[in-house]
Amino acid sequence: MSPKFFGGLKRLKKRMLIYSETTVKPKSALRRIKKYIRNTPLDEFKELSQLTFNKIFLKLENWQETGSFKVRGALNRMLTLKEEDKSRGVITASAGNHGLGVAYASELLGIPARIVMPVSAAQTKIKMLSTFGAEVVQAGRDYDESEDVAHRIESDCKLTFVHAFEDPYIIAGQGTIALEILKKLPQTEIIVAPVGGGGLVSGLAIAAKQINPDIKIIGVQSEASPAMYRAWKSNQAIESPILDTIADGLAGRLVSPTMLATVQKYVDDLVLVSEKEIIDAMLYLLETKHILVEGAAAVGVAAIKNKRIKAVDKNIAIVISGRNIDLTIVRKVLNSKF
Repeated sequence: MSPKFFGGLKRLKKRMLIYSETTVKPKSALRRIKKYIRNTPLDEFKELSQLTFNKIFLKLENWQETGSFKVRGALNRMLTLKEEDKSRGVITASAGNHGLGVAYASELLGIPARIVMPVSAAQTKIKMLSTFGAEVVQAGRDYDESEDVAHRIESDCKLTFVHAFEDPYIIAGQGTIALEILKKLPQTEIIVAPVGGGGLVSGLAIAAKQINPDIKIIGVQSEASPAMYRAWKSNQAIESPILDTIADGLAGRLVSPTMLATVQKYVDDLVLVSEKEIIDAMLYLLETKHILVEGAAAVGVAAIKNKRIKAVDKNIAIVISGRNIDLTIVRKVLNSKF
């Protein structure tokens, strides 16, 4: 067995747990992080509302300081570190946005940080990381291989690993988005969000269902990287291939058994969208709302616009997760050549 896959396969075999409202506490997280984050707008998307016969609202997490919702979980986790752990520093693995959240939090809190990113990571995100003073290590073909490298550095250097999704503090931080949505729009009936490792959609579901048990939480993945969807359908954590995808922030081969169990318990449905549908959604957002987003952020709009989610006369909030898209990808999207 190749050693570079050993850590990933170990994660597939971990004892299954479930994160729940007893371990994930979004209200405490919001009190902890609210002075550091932006309470982002929740704007009606009238064109999409008229097209689908619903009332569609966009939760614009692309307006966070780091360009992504990920700063919420990173801050919540790092604000809870012990002083000795802060002094030694932290390490994480990321496709980009979580790394930016950790880097931003590290600069804000004075905590040394190393970010391990795949060799294929977008140059835009790597350049942004340098502005926050974090040390960037590029290693691994994808997120899962980068995480294995990060864990080896964690062990060698006695650093604290800040996981991108599998951590109750991270999940709670992402769940604060649902608290803001429901405070501004209590009549929300469906929340739609991108799914990568499952931290965002789990946090939203746990937070929202504490307020309204009847609310529906629906996750969206790309057909090119459907790891959580395939695991959900097969009821087991399996390894999935990754094809070229514009939603690189959602790409991953492996699904954690703990995250799968949590998603199965709290999330109501998962759907897939095609690469073309994602690109069309990105262009649709740009043309109608003048919002430029990365591919992962557009999957919710793609799912609603293409009726992957069957709903009529509903109040629907879609999480627009981030804006950190590389200029070369923007050119391809505008030319529809991705």
